[in-house]
Amino acid sequence: MNNLYFLIEGGKALELVKGHIEERIRVKKGVSALAKELGVDFIWTDKYTGNLLCVRFTGERHPDFTVPQRDGSSRPKKGTEWARKFAECPKYISASDLIEEEMGIPTSLHYSSKSGEWNGSRHIGHPFSPCKFLFPHQDGPYVMVIPDVAAAVAEVRADGRIVDEPAASFVAEFDGCRRIEEEEWDVILAQHKLAEKKKATA
Repeated sequence: MNNLYFLIEGGKALELVKGHIEERIRVKKGVSALAKELGVDFIWTDKYTGNLLCVRFTGERHPDFTVPQRDGSSRPKKGTEWARKFAECPKYISASDLIEEEMGIPTSLHYSSKSGEWNGSRHIGHPFSPCKFLFPHQDGPYVMVIPDVAAAVAEVRADGRIVDEPAASFVAEFDGCRRIEEEEWDVILAQHKLAEKKKATA
């Protein structure tokens, strides 16, 4: 499934990505503080929400934690104080959920036969993270990536099926966002990297 890339230059999307970055920073600080309290340096966090999942002990294992797995990871035992702390560990809303909810992106479509005798549905985009923000630095530049809903709708209609709303009439246009090709984003990233390199050696 193809994705659509939008360079974020203003509007609601800019507010969202900046707020998301602030939340990521806040959660990272909270997770780091919890790891420091436990006395561990190596941790695993959820790739979508940032919360602390498990840790690796380099010395003696804390009695409230499970026997390490093959990768050395240990989790708090159920019912312990550390299990409670992990459960209360800060996390943020995933970028995908944030974009989908706030920007109104359909990530699934429902359809039926022309006769109405049967219906079905399908996912649009990556099953776990159909939408995302990309940025080389917290100060930008920023891009919003969403699944190509129109292409998915056209594919289903080509099979003679009737597509339901909201996917049926969705138009990928957003205030403050400019549609670009993935290759254009690659160029923007390269230019940013070059500018940062020149700044570091100036």
